[in-house]
Amino acid sequence: MDRFFLEHHVMYDREPDELQRHDSDSDATDEEEQATERVHSVRDPTGPWTQTPVDGPWGQARRRVGERGRQFLSTHTGPKGVLKDYKDHKRQLQLDRQRQERDRENTLLRIAHGVTALDGVSAELAHNPACKGCEPDDDDDDDDDDDDEMLLNDAFLQQYNAMRLQELQQDAVKRRTRFGRLELISPDDYVELTSTNAADVVMVVHLFASENYACGLLNDHLAQLASEMPEIKAIPSASRVSSCFASMVARDADDSFAVRDLPVLLVYRGTALAETIVNVSHELDGEFTYDRVRTFVREHVCK
Repeated sequence: MDRFFLEHHVMYDREPDELQRHDSDSDATDEEEQATERVHSVRDPTGPWTQTPVDGPWGQARRRVGERGRQFLSTHTGPKGVLKDYKDHKRQLQLDRQRQERDRENTLLRIAHGVTALDGVSAELAHNPACKGCEPDDDDDDDDDDDDEMLLNDAFLQQYNAMRLQELQQDAVKRRTRFGRLELISPDDYVELTSTNAADVVMVVHLFASENYACGLLNDHLAQLASEMPEIKAIPSASRVSSCFASMVARDADDSFAVRDLPVLLVYRGTALAETIVNVSHELDGEFTYDRVRTFVREHVCK
């Protein structure tokens, strides 16, 4: 007996069922044993080190509803790819600058030849009779007969003469107010003035931008010049001609104007464009004083 107790331990020799550490073998079924072997999470602390694979999409990454998958289309990754993308970006910026410079040169060349966007519109209207509302009609002969009958009426002649006299008086008033001051004109006024200007009138049109400081100085000096010299003496013919000064926003005439290219002066003799001065700042050497501007205007107007 003593030998039995020395070789065996009563608590260690007992079955686990007797210690109530788990259910007895009789209560456990085969399905439960298979379920214990099926591990549903790798984070299960009680699971074995070797996980049993599970069939189906369980454990796989799923895309959310309405979410686009990540697509890596670029083949240039890493430092070399970044450098290549940067070089492509700089090359595109250089192409854009070259295109803008070509547009600027074309605009200046068009201005130097006396062509603006308004001139193109007016030319299109002049060559398109449908825009004027003067399409030929078959009833023109009948209208001419009615006009002849109305001309024979003395009352109509008197009314027409009075209306015509009133129009001439309004034109004379407008002509007087045009001289002696700097007039801010619109694109429509520009087209009207350049197409109806008298042959003995020299008109100076200043294309300006309000954000250009040199344009502001030139407008101030031209306003003072307009009040001092409504009539100037033309040197070749020794006769006196009328001069008028006008200013117009450059972007209204042509939206492709660059602010750095202003101010621009257009000199008209009658209805003809005599001179286009694009580099006014270069011609004045950056000296926008009244005396310098006055001398410069006389040099280009009194020709």
